[in-house]
Amino acid sequence: MPVRFEVYISGERVGQFTPVAACAMGQEGVPISGDIFFRDGLLTVSRPDAQAVGVCLLWDCGDYGSYVLETTRLKPRDRPYVLNVELARGRLMRILQKKEDWNLFDYPRAEKLAARFRDAQLALGDALSKLPDDPAAAAILGDEALRLGMAVGDELAVFHAELLLGRRRTSGTVARHILGCRVEPGIDDREYREALFAGFDYAVVPMNWRKIQPREEELVTKPIDELLDTLVQKRMPVVAGPLVDLQEANVPDWMFIWEHDYDTLRDLTYEHVQRMVQRYRKQVSVWNVVSGLHAHTAFSLTFEQIIEFTRLIVGQVKAALPTARTLVSIRQPFGEYHARHRNTVPPMLYAEMVAQSGIPFEAFGVELEMGVPTPGMFTRDLFQLSSVLDRFATLGRPVFLTAMCVPGRNSPDPADASDGRLDPAAAGRWHRPWDEQLQADWMDAVSKLALSKPYVESLAWSSLADPGHSLPGGGLLDAKNKPKVAYRKAQELRQLFHSWSGKRAAATTGGAPQLPA
Repeated sequence: MPVRFEVYISGERVGQFTPVAACAMGQEGVPISGDIFFRDGLLTVSRPDAQAVGVCLLWDCGDYGSYVLETTRLKPRDRPYVLNVELARGRLMRILQKKEDWNLFDYPRAEKLAARFRDAQLALGDALSKLPDDPAAAAILGDEALRLGMAVGDELAVFHAELLLGRRRTSGTVARHILGCRVEPGIDDREYREALFAGFDYAVVPMNWRKIQPREEELVTKPIDELLDTLVQKRMPVVAGPLVDLQEANVPDWMFIWEHDYDTLRDLTYEHVQRMVQRYRKQVSVWNVVSGLHAHTAFSLTFEQIIEFTRLIVGQVKAALPTARTLVSIRQPFGEYHARHRNTVPPMLYAEMVAQSGIPFEAFGVELEMGVPTPGMFTRDLFQLSSVLDRFATLGRPVFLTAMCVPGRNSPDPADASDGRLDPAAAGRWHRPWDEQLQADWMDAVSKLALSKPYVESLAWSSLADPGHSLPGGGLLDAKNKPKVAYRKAQELRQLFHSWSGKRAAATTGGAPQLPA
């Protein structure tokens, strides 16, 4: 028997509803496979095992924004649930869990937030009392409980971050190289380069295998060579990579003939990694070795092959350059891809296995990009972002946010990496539609939230400038390489963070982003 929901908008039950970014949710918030559809006036989550299951989908919270939210796990039953009420129940349950995790139940300075949370609980209690006699009234009360819960969740996340930031600032544990930005090889523009040198502690240099080796016998390295030479001259540390990213857009066409030949794929990857490390060993400070192997890739690998592949690639870097400092990167940390593609691994299961398998890497890279309608990149709130970063607390490795980004506009951008196919308006709202100021506000909030985690070492924005950027309007410079609001915000944050570490932000002093020895 499936789990079914009635859906209400402004207290009116809807007869037509299109679930967006929807997936089934299993234990511990892990997305799982399941059919989700709206039929005969009901949102239905169907699984063959008829076990308790939740649903995750994009939901409009009115003036507070539109976010991907999830219910608790629910048992199948004859009577439909009310989606509005279950989303509120799911949010308040997770707030309770995080209040315990963050030790905020009896914290003296959290009384006002505790009182507001009780208001949300009372609204949810009123909603539950209306079921099943008056589901429309219950839905209205559920909407109110959710609205209150969304606000309290974000405020709790910010409150907790401020507490931890105060401790980190006092203890002086902020890294010297804390703010970086991804730069594109091949852009030979003075204003572009000067904005990088003046504004950031280190550069992230992508190494797209597809562009480096478009044909098996051909290497195109001149753009990377020139960029790295310039960065070395300016004594700017470099995080290079990922060396291996098996997404279709990053894999050379000629490799697809080996789609089902794991041994050949492994050997070709060996050669590529060794070639890159030997070529740039003197210019690169940190190697982002592999990204997203756990997620949907162009090659079908088993769980064992994914872990082995990670071990072998990182080991190859260490064999070629024993002193190399290495990252293993996690893409789509909320894991929605796992509900759609069977030959994938949930992100935290992959991270735990990598951390516990003796793989010789120094830190995790984590990508936090959102605001576009593509799987894994729909809009999330601060409470969810804080919660997902908390999952790395027990893994015993530092974390680099290797790609942070949100759109700087609320419409498609023909100049972005998707050639204008992504519309931010279809991916939710972070309080309001995206614009340049909101992009800067998000950068400010998420940077402080992330750095409040004692294991987060540094942050890097995904795109320095708009040409070729990953998200619509995602660059910190416009198409003419003039600073946007978010670039100025990045400089404010850099000055602030450096004041905590005692480093002056006006000049880069060389060295490398800090990693344990």
